[in-house]
Amino acid sequence: MKLNGLEENSFIVDVFVNNLKRGRKMEEAEGLCKYMMSKGLLLDRVNYTSLMDGFFKTGRESAAFTMAEKMAETGIKFDVVAYNVLINGLLRLGKYDAESVYSGIRELGLAPDRATYNTMINAYCKQGKLENAIKIWNEMKGHSVMPNSITCNILVGGLSKAGETERAINVLNEMLLWGIRPTITIHRALLNACSKCERADTILQMHKRLVGMGLKVNREVYNSLITVLCGLGMTKRATLVLNNMTKEGISADTVTYNALIHGHFKSSHIEKALATYTQMLNEGVSPGIRTYNLLLGGLLAAGLMSKAHEILSKMKESGLDPDASLYNTLISGHGKIGNKKEAIKFYCEMVTKGLVPKTSTYNVLIEDFAKVGKMDQARELLNEMQVRRVPPNSSTYDILICGWCNLSKQPELDRISKKTYRTEARTLFAEMNEKGFVPCENTLACISSTFARPGMVVDAKNMLKDMYKRKQS
Repeated sequence: MKLNGLEENSFIVDVFVNNLKRGRKMEEAEGLCKYMMSKGLLLDRVNYTSLMDGFFKTGRESAAFTMAEKMAETGIKFDVVAYNVLINGLLRLGKYDAESVYSGIRELGLAPDRATYNTMINAYCKQGKLENAIKIWNEMKGHSVMPNSITCNILVGGLSKAGETERAINVLNEMLLWGIRPTITIHRALLNACSKCERADTILQMHKRLVGMGLKVNREVYNSLITVLCGLGMTKRATLVLNNMTKEGISADTVTYNALIHGHFKSSHIEKALATYTQMLNEGVSPGIRTYNLLLGGLLAAGLMSKAHEILSKMKESGLDPDASLYNTLISGHGKIGNKKEAIKFYCEMVTKGLVPKTSTYNVLIEDFAKVGKMDQARELLNEMQVRRVPPNSSTYDILICGWCNLSKQPELDRISKKTYRTEARTLFAEMNEKGFVPCENTLACISSTFARPGMVVDAKNMLKDMYKRKQS
């Protein structure tokens, strides 16, 4: 890449590198810098920092480290901005100790700035080391570095996640002194923390408390409150919040109605969920894929297939096509109620469109075949998982092993068939063990009853010996 018509200097290089970095075109950025260096231009600290940042953000850690090394080799000293990029990248990898990374900045004689402190507080919060995060927070204040809303979001979020709501509020009170008000991120974090006690009054009090601290109330804030309440099945309280919301002139949107539909299904109030969907349409709010996912999942779980198909037809009439998530819902929903024909139909439709089912979706289909002894079809689905690079999990192996074991016990089978089916179970059991999965109690019982028969007791003991050790470790 050449800079036709532009003066070739490090400032122009940085402008272009930043532009390419935003587009995640780091190969082009690297090529540009190599070209400029071949023309005799020396990269400066800003250029190296931009490249290092871009490489870290695009997952090219080795290239980022190379930039840091080249920077040192050319005698360019790290400033705090460059070091912030480095520690951010190192900590994101999760391979480096936060304490040693942080001590490096002092060894270089640099003073941490707000970005440094935010990075370290974030790292400690993610690691669950809240005391270390508080220590950095106090150090930040002690060095007269002004926190910002990002600092607040990180620290309050970390404390909230750990259930330390009062300490989070104390941090918020300090933030108020600097003119920093609660944000939607903080609101969501504290409401989620309060939801663990499953008390609506506690959740609503926290909301009121944050509003009193200066939280700006808007649709997003109300939606967070309604979503938390509905997640606990507290739809009556959520409906009261919706009423207050509309009185204040804030209209409900798709997110609001989705939360209510989810809450009604969670409380097994099918009619109320459908009434909310009707209200949504009457208010002129367009349902999205998420809405239909909730509706179809709830209706199928309740065994209301005809109503589910009616809703699916309405969805298609509105111009929406099922996405991967919706197909997973349809396949799992039909499979779990024993409607194998429909489950397979949607599976075929899904893969024909190039969409890839989840592991849990494959498990439902495999179990449907295993229950009726159609293990060849179940094995074919396992093969399809491998082709589509969908990793089997412990449940996949549990289903298949039990399926082959149960099939081998059929009295009408000839000896060769029984031996073949037991071999399939043994092979899967060994594969499961190699991948580090631990079988459930039902699988262990199937293995024991299948192989602990006359002449096969040694096989059973050998197969289970290592697995019991694994379960106890």
